[in-house]
Amino acid sequence: MIDKSEMLINILERYDVRYNPNRSGEQSVSCPNKEAHDDRNPSCSVNIGKGVLFCQGCGLSGDAYSVVMVIEGVPFVKAIEQLGQPYTISESDFLTI
Repeated sequence: MIDKSEMLINILERYDVRYNPNRSGEQSVSCPNKEAHDDRNPSCSVNIGKGVLFCQGCGLSGDAYSVVMVIEGVPFVKAIEQLGQPYTISESDFLTI
């Protein structure tokens, strides 16, 4: 099974987003989608424990795959490659809403 928390942490670090690594619950951070809007005041909520985020400013939401797909403008398969994950993804790895 894929560790979504670890993947989200990698994404936050890739896009230079400051967060509290000791907090697994929800926290406010700057949006990683810097092209969409200027985010001087954190408008993005991340939940490291669940491996998800939501930006109230631009609407970016989801897991690490979703973030890469939107910011990099790539399809799902390319997002998997960029995250260094194997192609064997089970149904339980998808975000359920």
